[in-house]
Amino acid sequence: MITIIIYIIALLIVFIGLPFGIVMAISSGVYNKKERELRNEAEAHRKILESTYDHIWSEIKHHCGLSEEHRRSFNNVYPNLLDRDMDDDTMLNWILDCNIDFDPEEYPVVLENIEEDRKKFVAHQRRMMTIIREHRDLMQKRLGRMVIKNKSAIRYVPIETNRDRWGKTL
Repeated sequence: MITIIIYIIALLIVFIGLPFGIVMAISSGVYNKKERELRNEAEAHRKILESTYDHIWSEIKHHCGLSEEHRRSFNNVYPNLLDRDMDDDTMLNWILDCNIDFDPEEYPVVLENIEEDRKKFVAHQRRMMTIIREHRDLMQKRLGRMVIKNKSAIRYVPIETNRDRWGKTL
C-alpha cells in the first residue's frame, strides 16, 4: 500500500512537475533572450547618441571657429538646441559669446548643417526611452522577475527634459 502511494506521488511529480519545469525553462530562455536584445539595442542607441552629439559639436566647432575649451559650455546650450526650434537665439548668442568674430549671417548655414543630426538625435533618444520602458515592463512581469538573470535597469539620462515631448520631466 505504501509503495502504491509512493508511486502515485512520484507519478504526480513527474506529470505535474516535469511540464512545469519545461515551461519554466522555455520561458526563462525567452525572457532572458528578450532582456539581452533590449540591453544590446539600448547600448547601440547609446553609441549612436554619443556619436551624433560629437558630430553636432564638431560641425558647430568647425563652422563657428570655436575651440575645444567651449565644449563644456556647449553642454549647457545643447538641450536648448534639441528642445526648441532652430530659430531660437540662445544658440546664436552662445556662439557670439564664444567667438565675437563669428558672422551672424553664417548662422543659418550652421543650423542647416546640424538639422539632420538634431532630428537623428531626437529620434534615437525617443527610441532609447521606449527601450527603457519595454525593459522595465519586462522586468516587472511576474515570470520576468523570477527567471531573468540580469535584473539591473538600463541606465540613461536623457539630454533634454522637455515635458511636451516625453509627457513628464525626466
